[in-house]
Amino acid sequence: MRQGWDPRYKIWVEHGEPAPPTPPPVIDNTRQPLMSDMTALLNDLSYIPPNNEHNEPTQGDIGETSNEPTQATRNEFEELYASANEELYPGCDYVTRLDFMAKFTYFKAKGRLTDSIFNEMLEFFQNVFPISKGFKLPPSYYAIKKTFKTIGLGYESIHACEHDCCLFRGDNNKDLDFCPVCNTSRWKDSNTPGKKVPKKVLRYFPIIPRLQRLYKSSHTAKDMIWHATGKCTEPGKMQHPVDGGAWKKFDTKYPDFAKEPRNVRLGLAADGFNPFGNLSQAYSMWPVILTTYNLPPWLCMKESSFMLTLLIPGPKSPGKDIDVYLRPLIEDLKVLWDRKGVETIDVASGQKFNMRAMVLWTINDFPARSSLSGWSGQEDFFKEAHNGRRSLEFNGQTDNKDPPKEFGRDVILAQLDRLPTRVKGKHPSYGGVKIKRNVHAILNTLLMNDKSKDTAKARQDLQMLGIRSGLWLSQTKREVLEAQAAYSCTPENTIKVVSSTSKS
Repeated sequence: MRQGWDPRYKIWVEHGEPAPPTPPPVIDNTRQPLMSDMTALLNDLSYIPPNNEHNEPTQGDIGETSNEPTQATRNEFEELYASANEELYPGCDYVTRLDFMAKFTYFKAKGRLTDSIFNEMLEFFQNVFPISKGFKLPPSYYAIKKTFKTIGLGYESIHACEHDCCLFRGDNNKDLDFCPVCNTSRWKDSNTPGKKVPKKVLRYFPIIPRLQRLYKSSHTAKDMIWHATGKCTEPGKMQHPVDGGAWKKFDTKYPDFAKEPRNVRLGLAADGFNPFGNLSQAYSMWPVILTTYNLPPWLCMKESSFMLTLLIPGPKSPGKDIDVYLRPLIEDLKVLWDRKGVETIDVASGQKFNMRAMVLWTINDFPARSSLSGWSGQEDFFKEAHNGRRSLEFNGQTDNKDPPKEFGRDVILAQLDRLPTRVKGKHPSYGGVKIKRNVHAILNTLLMNDKSKDTAKARQDLQMLGIRSGLWLSQTKREVLEAQAAYSCTPENTIKVVSSTSKS
């Protein structure tokens, strides 16, 4: 009763109506295109419900957000329709001009071709298949990108301070030439004539139009409500997060969100990686990826379902300043969490509805969690029954102290208001110098030389603290003996370490 009739249920075979006879197979000897149907894609994207009586929000409810196409958008779609129905060359029944651009761009991404190589290949094709013979090839990769941006495959380039202080966006910062925090120039060379080159650029792929696209495609719209119809029916088993306690607890806490199955549940994943594949070259770039958990389990964790939302540039990790780069994403998530939501067209039902979205959880390792959430994983915060409190690996003793008191949101915010405001960024003038680890002290300790930190006094401190009894000093009549530590090198290994260090 909540969902209504399935629109695909045309013949009532489950209610006594006879099934239609199976038609004989039709053998089609004509050559069929192997490319994707770009015309069907454009039909989905340009679809407007003819009669929207159900769930249609008024303009006053949704503010300025609307899916009604402007005249410029109509003109762009008319050009796309023309490309989708335009022969690549006279008599071509295999691929259209738009299909060629889509497939050729796919080959570029799959083969990791550079823009220059891609343009050289296009130029070669244009010489082999000249326009005078009727071939309508795209002139360059830039022209192809402009075409696909109309479909909604673009991104925003946002300039950033090289010290991670701020983004040059918004009414206050977008026209500045110097960082408002550290006064560092925005440009690599301020005196360059013509177009200036920024020092650091954040790529943001807006999530609102991409989530709307999931409902404007007939291939994905029906899968976006799977979580409301395809739950696991076996008690005690979990085949999807919808069967888990976190999902159910959220539904109980926010029933207004849960009653609309088309509202989107997201997971956020972030981590750093070296894009050059060369460990000798230090570079840390951070992608931020969203996973849509409305989809069934065989799709939600599929690579093609991941949404790259942010590409945070290097060469250094953003660290504690990652929140500066997350601001565009957070702003859109706030809009999607608002009760008004964003007006969206669902091609599966032919209706409009107000789409909302929320981040149910984040996925990252412990160092990334420290940057994203400020959680460093100290054992003091373990619950009383946690196995880490019974471990003897740290100092040979169990930890029976009570965990720190948990504070509510309002109390934490009040405590933070009393703290001095931390200046964003890593400029040396604002305490942004990163602490250098004393690698030489570690190496000297391993080699047990005269600069080692493993001294007799350090062994006495261990005995005074009552830990690491295997490293305590032992007294004989003639001398004091030190047990060899497990981390120390034998004379043979010492020679190898010194030899490899001198070579590097």
